[in-house]
Amino acid sequence: MINQTAQQVTFDDRQLSKYLSPEQNRYHHVLGVVERMRELLEKINIPSEWKPQLVQTAYMHDVGYNEQLNQHNFHPLDGALFAEEIGIPKPIIAGILFHSDAYTSVKHTRPDLIEIYDKKYNLLDEIDHTFIDLITYCDIHTSPVGAKITLEERVLDVIKRYGEGHEVSNMMLLSQPYYQEVERRVEKLFM
Repeated sequence: MINQTAQQVTFDDRQLSKYLSPEQNRYHHVLGVVERMRELLEKINIPSEWKPQLVQTAYMHDVGYNEQLNQHNFHPLDGALFAEEIGIPKPIIAGILFHSDAYTSVKHTRPDLIEIYDKKYNLLDEIDHTFIDLITYCDIHTSPVGAKITLEERVLDVIKRYGEGHEVSNMMLLSQPYYQEVERRVEKLFM
């Protein structure tokens, strides 16, 4: 991962549309995550200089779904590699790479990526972990079309869309205790 002082490229709705089509649900999901992040940032006590970077994390968390960025067929890693390449600061890269329990998913479904994730995980600091928690919190509280939902609704939605027993559904259920812990940690930041 790169240092925290790298020059930042600013993502907004227009920049996002270069990577995810506005005609797809994923684009609207990302905009919903951005909206959740902005709402959350009004309620939590964190350094003010982190706030624009957290909005950028929300905009970029799913950029790895872009087909041209696909190197590993795993959107958190593909998005993080892209972010690193364009000079995005380390906490944002960490948020993209590890959002929504991607590390656990790698451990269970992508043994080919474990070495990469282990190395990156060992470089994380407290700021990175906070960014990961905040983007995960916003992601798990946003539906596929960008609506605000509860964690329970998100879990049920994933199972409904993918079906019981599907790898994605199984990972969502496996990660549910982690998501609940993320909720507790984020709620401790409320003012």
